[in-house]
Amino acid sequence: MPAAVVLPEPPAPVIDDKVLAYIDSLEQAITQHRSLPALQKLDSVACISDGYVTEAVDKAAVTIWARQFTLTVRYLHQLPTSLLRHQLIWGLSADMFTADNRAQALTTFRATALDSARRAGLSSAEMVFLQKILGEVNPALLD
Repeated sequence: MPAAVVLPEPPAPVIDDKVLAYIDSLEQAITQHRSLPALQKLDSVACISDGYVTEAVDKAAVTIWARQFTLTVRYLHQLPTSLLRHQLIWGLSADMFTADNRAQALTTFRATALDSARRAGLSSAEMVFLQKILGEVNPALLD
């Protein structure tokens, strides 16, 4: 029996690198400059993402949440059906998925978010919306 021929893995298309670089540039514009247009563009990318792009948007959304919490909550409050919201929830859930004690990680996460919201002076309506988001974050989603 002849030996199997092993073909080299084809290189990833250049478009992959460009899309990921674009998502990274949007994340930086949002976290460093509080760019609302960049947040809107990231939301648009979330609407058409799939596979590796979805994962990149999830990670970017979590980073933005951590660094621009108030901007993120207020933006999502204005657009409650945004797909970026779904990807944020998924990304936050994924972050807690590997925790030794998921229940404790979730409790700490929620308490920290509520404390940040109070310090930021979110409105009552924004606080209610935040509670909805916090209620949807669940590491068990990845089980």
